[in-house]
Amino acid sequence: MGYSSYIPAQKIEDEAMSVLAAYAQKYKEPITAPVPIEEILDCLYDVTIEAADLRAKYQNDDVLAEFLVGRNRKVILIDQTIHPDFNADKEGRYRFTLGHETGHWILHQHLLASVNTDNLFDDELKPVSVYRTSCKEPKEKQADMFSGYILMPKDLILREWEAKFGPDHGPENVYEEIREKSERFQTEPENIRCDLAREFAIKFKVSAQTMQIRLRDMGLLELAEPEPRLF
Repeated sequence: MGYSSYIPAQKIEDEAMSVLAAYAQKYKEPITAPVPIEEILDCLYDVTIEAADLRAKYQNDDVLAEFLVGRNRKVILIDQTIHPDFNADKEGRYRFTLGHETGHWILHQHLLASVNTDNLFDDELKPVSVYRTSCKEPKEKQADMFSGYILMPKDLILREWEAKFGPDHGPENVYEEIREKSERFQTEPENIRCDLAREFAIKFKVSAQTMQIRLRDMGLLELAEPEPRLF
């Protein structure tokens, strides 16, 4: 689809679900957690993933990825500080970055169309986009949203929620847990990740922060102080 400065959240989620459906249909097996984002990029879009020292290349510490295209190849370079071959602790950040770049591929085809590869040598590559954490342009926020949707699909989250709590279980309020941990670790509540978010994050191989936001946005986690009961 072509680029628009505004894409509704539902449209972004629908696009992410279409990618998962295409992968499931191609390989005749259902998607399960963790979502195979590396395989999706490879098998559906023929995109290669490589590690690189992008911080040195751009002389900037906030560069996480670079999308390159050529006549015969497409490559996502991932900064080695978050690539699992160099830093296994950053797997969640690595996978979210791959989801982000997949979002650009799906949502922002104009980025590719604007790059002329006809005059490139066979092995030559041109940068299409650079992922900087400090960049808050609409297309970057859209790619972030896409990543959240594709790595943490609603149906898989709900399936895991039901497996843990049983059917028809309402939201969990984690206000007291976050308040207690905030006091214990002497940090602000927004820096605390609840146990549920951490548990689900491990299952989906994303960061606890990302999972906590997803569970909150789905109405499964309540972070605010609960209303006092009258009876």
